[in-house]
Amino acid sequence: MKKAGLIAVGLLAAIFWGDVLLDAFVTAVELLLETVELITEHALEALLALTPYEAQAVTAWLGLGILIVVLFFAFKKLNLVYQRAKSFFPVWWQAQRERVRFSWTGITWQLALTGITLMLLLLYF
Repeated sequence: MKKAGLIAVGLLAAIFWGDVLLDAFVTAVELLLETVELITEHALEALLALTPYEAQAVTAWLGLGILIVVLFFAFKKLNLVYQRAKSFFPVWWQAQRERVRFSWTGITWQLALTGITLMLLLLYF
């Protein structure tokens, strides 16, 4: 029960304060990356006796290399997810079509048309 409550609160927060949460998340990631960058630069200056400019250059190239490796693995993972979804989606779509088709046979068209008309009127007014 507590898990469902936390999920509901998280969804409400994402719906109503999504822009604030996204901005806070981006700021936190930027601060984390800047901190790691600063620590790396100081470690390179101390361990390899580099100048601050050289340490910045090495840190930038090191960060670019890490980004390329992370993106490579992320694209591999996304390709795996895409391949799974590509095989799963047609089966799911067919099941949903059958479910809707079965549910529509149980109600008459007049009742369905009345319900749709009422919903449109409620949305309009």
